[in-house]
Amino acid sequence: MSSKNYPFISIIIPTYNHAEFLRRALTSVISQEYENWEVIVIDNHSNDNTDEVVHSFKNAKINLLKIHNNGIIGASRNYGIDRAKGKWIAFLD
Repeated sequence: MSSKNYPFISIIIPTYNHAEFLRRALTSVISQEYENWEVIVIDNHSNDNTDEVVHSFKNAKINLLKIHNNGIIGASRNYGIDRAKGKWIAFLD
């Protein structure tokens, strides 16, 4: 699917110690036909292998950011929104 005429979508994924779910979520995004997207993973300083999972995709469209959200997931979402480049925002959590 050529996506030059489609809006750019920023997909925000907040996470904390859910590396295996994160792998499935990222695989799902990449598997879609729609190509005009970026993923912003907002990690609340997980102590599992979240970083390794993100980096294993070797995809420049996937960005990993860190935050201490003090248990407030909205802080992670807002952090992602602030850094999003897309015309549209989608949350995947």
